[in-house]
Amino acid sequence: METNKYPSLRRRLALVLIILAALFSAGVSSVVYLNFRQELRNSLQHRLENITTLAGLEQDGDALLKVKSEGDENFIKIREQNLKIRGSEPELRFVYTMQKDAQGIYFVVDAGLPGEEGYSPFGTRYEEPGPALVENFDSMTGTILEPEFYTDEYGTFLSGYAPIFSSEGQRVGVIGVDITANTILAREQEYRNRLIIIFLIALGLIVVAGFISADYLAKPIVGLRDAAKKISQGDFTHSITKIPGTRELADLAIDFNAMTTNLSELINDLEQRVAERTADIERKSDQLRAAAFIARQTAEVHDLASLLDIVVRLVSDQFGFYHTGIFLISEAGDEAILQAASSEGGLRMIESGHSISVGSLGTIGSVLLQKRSRIFFDIGQDAFLFNNADLPMTRSEAVIPLVVRNKVLGVLDIHSDKPQAFGPDDIEVLETLADQVAVAIENARLLDESQAAVMQLEALTADRTREAWSQEVKKKKRVFTYTPLGLRADKSALKENNAIHTSITLRGNKIGDISISRKEDAAWSKVDEELIFDVANQIGLAIDNIRLLEDATQRAKQEQTIGRLATRFGQSLDIDTLLQTAARELGQLSEVEEATVFISEIVHDKSALGNATNRRVKAV
Repeated sequence: METNKYPSLRRRLALVLIILAALFSAGVSSVVYLNFRQELRNSLQHRLENITTLAGLEQDGDALLKVKSEGDENFIKIREQNLKIRGSEPELRFVYTMQKDAQGIYFVVDAGLPGEEGYSPFGTRYEEPGPALVENFDSMTGTILEPEFYTDEYGTFLSGYAPIFSSEGQRVGVIGVDITANTILAREQEYRNRLIIIFLIALGLIVVAGFISADYLAKPIVGLRDAAKKISQGDFTHSITKIPGTRELADLAIDFNAMTTNLSELINDLEQRVAERTADIERKSDQLRAAAFIARQTAEVHDLASLLDIVVRLVSDQFGFYHTGIFLISEAGDEAILQAASSEGGLRMIESGHSISVGSLGTIGSVLLQKRSRIFFDIGQDAFLFNNADLPMTRSEAVIPLVVRNKVLGVLDIHSDKPQAFGPDDIEVLETLADQVAVAIENARLLDESQAAVMQLEALTADRTREAWSQEVKKKKRVFTYTPLGLRADKSALKENNAIHTSITLRGNKIGDISISRKEDAAWSKVDEELIFDVANQIGLAIDNIRLLEDATQRAKQEQTIGRLATRFGQSLDIDTLLQTAARELGQLSEVEEATVFISEIVHDKSALGNATNRRVKAV
């Protein structure tokens, strides 16, 4: 995965620190600026409040009530007084008195001269009075100020109002004082500019400090990253030697070193286990290949004795066992006899007729009875089960039953001169091999039985064929001879000197001869002899087919006659009629001269047969 597109930790930390410091600095500057501005405005409001209060106290309410026009003496008197008030403070811009009628607020005396900028003549309506003035004009008892600055074409001002009372204590009007805020605004702007300059200078320092701090904070983490990178590249011996000064990072570095150690040990263990597993797999693969090779070799062998010898030899050679034997159960099923062995000791056991009873104490007897494989890892621990002087080198043994269709044929007995020589995988392969061997043994047995049955059947068929043709030849000898004059029947075969003779055989029995002679003593070729031999074989088969057809026809006629007689017998209702019908029908058979049918009493003593009463019917 490409990581160059992501920002580094140092850069991110620097950015975060710079932003936090900048925000903090900006926040502090803003708070300072707002406090400074509020103090300036509070100071201005306090000054205006004092000026307005004093101005209200200096007003002559009685004279204000007498002002009727801009030129009367009361107007001039009040204006001169207010001009003095305006002149007492250079920031005061307007000082004016107001009254209210049904139409609204209007100006009475404005402390200014006619034609002066912002001057309001007597009776001029106050078009846009401040909200505090409108709200409190009728109920004003003390000095009030507008809450905010207002700005018009004459500048930015802050207004204050105070009630004017007559000598009798009656409120007769309101005096308004406008103080300019330009100075304050200018001071605010100056102060703000100064803070901005300070902030920018501090920001530069913050950036430098941010990168320095980020480098300081990221350095131990970068060290951990470099260590992890080396480990990812396969260097599992690498460890962090310089522990960071921060507790959490120090704990992380220590844990990282411990993890590296554990990981190295785990990988070494995994490599060892993989190597062992690979060796086991290779060993099992070799065993499976050996089992497949043995199966292929035995599949081509049909003789049982040769099959057993090949199996024990190949098992010992392919798997490296020093002795392999095959026990087969006898026909009686009560004992297993050693039939084949690969070791010299096993051959001596075969010569001595070594056998083991089914179910007897020991490895083979118990396996034959239970039909389950058994393994003995160390014969020394089970010496009472194995005591054989012909196999003294045995240290471990595996006995695998040979089972086909849940029938035990025998066992495959394997011995090794090493303890712990058989594992679960070995037994699995050997059991598979034993199943294949059992099938091969069963097939060989079935083949032997089939061949024996075929031989018996062929012998029986040959005997019956010989007997049938002996009777057939006794009935009549048939000889036919072909000459240029035509075909003639002879009583006996002629023998010529220049003739080729061949026998007509059927299933190994001679039933006739063929004799062929040529003119002028011409020689016979091998092809002619083979042709005559093939013709003789075909003649034998054809003659036998005709004989079989005649026999079948004769049996069919006999069965037809028996059926017809049974039908006739079934139509008779008494014994005499039945006997007469039987005698008559039997007398009509071919070559029958006389037929007699009789019944007699059942006697137990043959000597009393002459005294029995007979019922006899004779047909001639």
